[in-house]
Amino acid sequence: MYALDGERMLTAWERGREQREPWRALALLQVALPEWDIGALAALPLVERNALLLRLRAMTFGGRIEGFAVCPECGEQLQFVVNVADLERELRAPCEESWLEAETEMRMRPVNSSDLAASMAADGDAQARELLLERTLILPQPANIESPQPQHTQRSDWLARFERLNASAEIRCLLPCAACGARPVLDLDIAGFVWREVALAARRLLTEIHRLARAYGWSQQAIAAMSTPRRAAYLEMLDA
Repeated sequence: MYALDGERMLTAWERGREQREPWRALALLQVALPEWDIGALAALPLVERNALLLRLRAMTFGGRIEGFAVCPECGEQLQFVVNVADLERELRAPCEESWLEAETEMRMRPVNSSDLAASMAADGDAQARELLLERTLILPQPANIESPQPQHTQRSDWLARFERLNASAEIRCLLPCAACGARPVLDLDIAGFVWREVALAARRLLTEIHRLARAYGWSQQAIAAMSTPRRAAYLEMLDA
């Protein structure tokens, strides 16, 4: 995996800004992992995709994440600091879950990015969850075996298995609120978080390239290839 810096940062930003989630996160990963094609990345369980995004984030911006959230109880702004290593330890790679039902083996796999993309067309959260369940539940297909009918109790059990199987892909942070005393557990959307950091860093890099190119006549490729401290040193001299 390559860190997103220089031309890779700009390429990742260009590709990502033309996409919607979940393809935007995969665009970043494809730049960092050029040997992977988009289909292979899209087929990864979300927990594995998130683990790759955390690794990419640490390589590109460092292992300490700082951000802000809003307390759902009082609206106070909450600042949080977490270590990527701690988040990585929370992620557990899931496997398919299998069980017997009406003497028939049933299987369910974790949600992947292709499933998320398909669910974007759903009308509301409930329909999206049903669509994801339909895509990830692997029903028996032999002609001499009838697939179990989705009775109410059966569907409830399937949903419970679905939630349990995919819970490991969620990154949650406990953020105590000093203003009201609440202790909300908030979801960290690592895909959206890393994208916002990449977008800000790419625009900052473009600004630096613009200034240095105007001052010295250097090409974009030459400036982007410089280390961050070297570009900063030239910018300090221009400011002086």
